[in-house]
Order: sequence, then structure tokens, then C-alpha cells
Amino acid sequence: MVARRIRIIVNRGSRRGGQDRLLDILRAEFAGTDLDLCVPQTYEETVAAAATAAAAGITDLVVVGGDGTINIAVNAISGTDIKLGIIPTGTANDLATHLGIPLDVRKACRRIQAGQSRKIDVIDCNGKLFATAGGMGVVSSVATGVNAFKASSGHARTIARIFGSLVYVLYSFVLLAFGRDLEQPVEVSCDGRSLGTFRSIALFISNQPTIGKTVMPCPQARPDDGRLAGLVMNGGSRLASILTVILMSLRGSHGRRRDVQGFEAGEIAVRSTQRHVFIGDGEVLAHTRTLRFAVHPAALTVCA
Repeated sequence: MVARRIRIIVNRGSRRGGQDRLLDILRAEFAGTDLDLCVPQTYEETVAAAATAAAAGITDLVVVGGDGTINIAVNAISGTDIKLGIIPTGTANDLATHLGIPLDVRKACRRIQAGQSRKIDVIDCNGKLFATAGGMGVVSSVATGVNAFKASSGHARTIARIFGSLVYVLYSFVLLAFGRDLEQPVEVSCDGRSLGTFRSIALFISNQPTIGKTVMPCPQARPDDGRLAGLVMNGGSRLASILTVILMSLRGSHGRRRDVQGFEAGEIAVRSTQRHVFIGDGEVLAHTRTLRFAVHPAALTVCA
């Protein structure tokens, strides 16, 4: 059996990553292990810490942060034998929540120490990977807006931290009620077959049911079925769109709404006459007119 060598990457800027004594807790919980504790100061240092894990002989790459920091690790170690450990300290913690990983730091550490793991799929978006869910249109506008709140100083950041994952839903209500030019024509194809062109205000591509912790656009999505799940939300009255999002937040009870269409495939293509931002795992993955998605089955091993 290969001896475990654990590298922990701590995002001190995540919602709970700056809590007192966090580093002391991590050292105590992993005492007696071959531990490499990294506290990057920049995004580039975080990427380097993840990218060099294989060359350093790391067997377990542990992320203390949210889905955005986890996404860096996903892109670095998918397709390798390195296990991903998660100690969730972010805002939504989508992947950790779906996998049943405790939010308590000590309990999450002990889950990793137990050594149990499972394989999950990852989604390729124009060459970049994500593990949870993503989208464009209102989806990406909400994510980038909330990210700006979290990165700011003063009251906006405080509000984002107080409301936690609920801030995504509240921001989407404001955008749907007062935003302009929300509708954009997009053509969606599944496994080479066109589903048609939609007046889309939001499009989701999912590897698990939830996004933003509370919104469930694709209740049927699973991270280990070798399939992609998607949903396109068409434009209409603002009140109808807000109602659809409310129903999405009520455990995905929006399925019979006329303004949504769900789909599943092994490969999905999205084309538009305009450039769109696509967000996956809360991070910007593409800004283009054409998006191609493919599933990489069982490409990531997670301590869960």
C-alpha cells in the first residue's frame, strides 16, 4: 500500500476560511501524517499548488475552501490517482453538500482520514473541467455578481457573508425583475441532434441536481451516471420567470412549467450569434459563441 502524502490548500478568503485557529485545527487533525500545508496568497499560487501535486508525490489533495477553489483542484488532478479531499468553507459548497461532507472542519478532516472514496464524473466545457453545475445567461450574471460582492469590501461583502447561499436566489430575483436584454437566442444540440433554437434567459448544464446550494434546475442529474443533464429557461413575463426560479428552489418542482425544457445527453453543444459567459463551479470557464460539453466518466476520486 502506498503511504499517504497529503497536501492541504487553504483559501483564507473563502466565507469561513479565515476563522480563528483554522490552521491549528488542521495541523492537529492531520498530526502524524505526511502533511504539506499550503496557504496561497494569490490565485496563481493556488493553481501552482494544485498543478504540482502529482510531481510532488501527493496522494490526497485537500481543499479548504468553496467550489471555486475546488475547481482548480478538479482541473489539476482529474484523470489521475490523486484523491480530492474537501473541507468546505465556501458560500454554497455545492459539491460537498451533494456528497454529504460535513461543514464542520473537524468532522470533514476525519472523513478524509477515514480513507473512503468514490469516483464521480467531471464535465468538459471547451477544454476546461467542472464537477457540479454551471450555466449562462442569468445563471452566469448571478454568479459573477455574487462573486463581485464577495470580493468587495464594506457592506456588500458583509451582506453576501450573512445571507450565504441564499444571496444567489435573492440576486436572481433582482436581475429577473429589473434586468435588461435578458433574452438571447441559443441553439441546443444533444448528441448531434438539434433540439431547436430557444429565446433563452438561462441555460444550465449539470452534474448534480443543485446549483447555489438551494436551486435545483436538474433534479435528475447525478455525478456518477456518465450523462450530462441540462435545462433551458425561456423568456416570458418577469413574474413567470421569478415563479419558475422559486419552484426550482423548492426541490425542483418546476418540471411542468411551459418556460423550461430539460434534456440529457453524452455531449451537448450550445450555439449563439452572441458571445456568452459560461460559469461552472462558480468560475468563468468560457466566453464564446459556441460551447461544447462532454462528460468524463469516473474521472475524479473524492474522499466521501
